[in-house]
Amino acid sequence: MTELKKGGPVRRQIVQEEGSGREDSLLSVCKRLLQQQSFSNQGELRVRLEELGYTGISQSTVSRLLLQLGVVKAKNACGKKVYCITVETAPVNVKSSIASQIEFITHNQSMVVVKTYPGSAQLVARLVDSDPHREILGTVGGNDTVIIIPRDIEAIENCEHVVKQRLGVA
Repeated sequence: MTELKKGGPVRRQIVQEEGSGREDSLLSVCKRLLQQQSFSNQGELRVRLEELGYTGISQSTVSRLLLQLGVVKAKNACGKKVYCITVETAPVNVKSSIASQIEFITHNQSMVVVKTYPGSAQLVARLVDSDPHREILGTVGGNDTVIIIPRDIEAIENCEHVVKQRLGVA
């Protein structure tokens, strides 16, 4: 945490450093707030975070938090659009458990194929899609097969390598 002084009382501002634990704490608090309360805009969420002691939170920080949490806007029972976290939109992280769901990864002249155990293909496709890469044009996930379309079929081996790295199989 860094303290800033602007001609008056000391104001605390969060400095989000990778691996500091503070960002995870802010992310956890934001997630809990979204699960417990309704917020119709980023300003409302920012104000609530400040009330909890997280001062110096900018709109862009709130926007990044919402993106990391996979938040969507949906109508509540009163018809008002509010931010929601759903299982479907929760962010996916690469873990060794993902690799355990994959039978094999291969390619032909035009696409990369990831064969998974039944029911895992859509999760794997979402994981590949969650962080766009210049080698990957798009994915299609079925029940137990993911088809990955490379941007350039001349670089199909590079595309397969990227997919393997993303899925922890490389």
